[in-house]
Amino acid sequence: MNGIKFITNIAIIIAFYYLSYHIYNGILNSSPPLGDSWDYHIPIAYTIIDGSFLHPKDFLMHQWYYPGSAELLNVILILTGVPLSFSNLIATIVLFFTLFKLGRVFDLEKYYSILFALSFVTLNVVVRWLNFALVDVWVSIFFIFAIILLENPQKNISYFLKLGFVLGMLIGSKYTAAIFILPLLVIYFPKLFKAINLKNIFFFFIPFTIFGLFWYIRNYIYTGNPFFPLVFLNFPAVEIFANYRVWSVFLMHPVTMLDSFFAEFKLWSFSLPFAFGYLIFKYLKIKDYRFDNISKLFILGIVNFLFFLNFPTSEEPWIMVSSFRYSYPAFIMLFLAIFLLAKKHKREELLGYFVIGNMIFVTSLYYYPKLILFYFPTAIFIIWYLNKKNNSLAKFF
Repeated sequence: MNGIKFITNIAIIIAFYYLSYHIYNGILNSSPPLGDSWDYHIPIAYTIIDGSFLHPKDFLMHQWYYPGSAELLNVILILTGVPLSFSNLIATIVLFFTLFKLGRVFDLEKYYSILFALSFVTLNVVVRWLNFALVDVWVSIFFIFAIILLENPQKNISYFLKLGFVLGMLIGSKYTAAIFILPLLVIYFPKLFKAINLKNIFFFFIPFTIFGLFWYIRNYIYTGNPFFPLVFLNFPAVEIFANYRVWSVFLMHPVTMLDSFFAEFKLWSFSLPFAFGYLIFKYLKIKDYRFDNISKLFILGIVNFLFFLNFPTSEEPWIMVSSFRYSYPAFIMLFLAIFLLAKKHKREELLGYFVIGNMIFVTSLYYYPKLILFYFPTAIFIIWYLNKKNNSLAKFF
């Protein structure tokens, strides 16, 4: 385990570099870049501050009808005068601790769980948005908290209040987040069913309604469509994305989308085909029908990715890149499954080298994903050499 401790400390140093860089950038540029942050995320926060979210007929943009529960951090930042360029930075720090807790719930050792959390929060798909004011990180945080709670159902009222709050915040943060609840219900309902009674259901729906359903009820009252402006059944809607979906843009621009995919996840992009291969081998090749945590997480990741493929997007290259942040709940599950698989086969240190190699793109924070072909083997060799040949340095860490 000393090897994992050493590798994890190297990962912490790299992560600290990214953190300091974006703290400094947030101080220099206190306002988030133009885009979704200023189009609707920050304006939604202002509608909460001035109370206009209760009468949305005066909204200037259709996107202001989006759920606003996750904008509460932006509300706090605005009221306290903290630069909004710190919004996603703060959220990502919370995500790190949430991922660490998730790893511990699935019995990862402390340093190994830290490495798991760092492997995700240092991805391009996370780091490039650190100085924005978005909600996708919060969607992941509440999704993770939902899994943490569902892993250990309890019969008391406080448990159902917490579950109602977490799932309410999940659907109250983004329309697309609501669909991530479906596979959770399928997988965890048999375990949760034993703890359900009428009293617990009542207390569950109090926070679930206040922080989640409220936005859908409001939109239905004012527009006749709970998901306004998105197209939903035959309700009144406004098609903002010209009916483009991630899967259709993949088919129209496969090279650009694959290049964007690799840029955002680098070598972790292969975790998706690996998950498919693992499940095919397990269930079809060797006929092992046990539904363990690794299989459960791989299935959750694949299902969430299939949901992601149907999310709205556009043909513009920057929107293609931007769309991959909607897939956080899919890849968090895939990452955790791979960490569990490495633990099962006692390959934690080998995975640690992979994580370090994937983290090191400090040679450039710009869009040069193919540089990994140079720095990945270099990073692996350097860390392996330090860990294996220089015991005094390993002990220092």
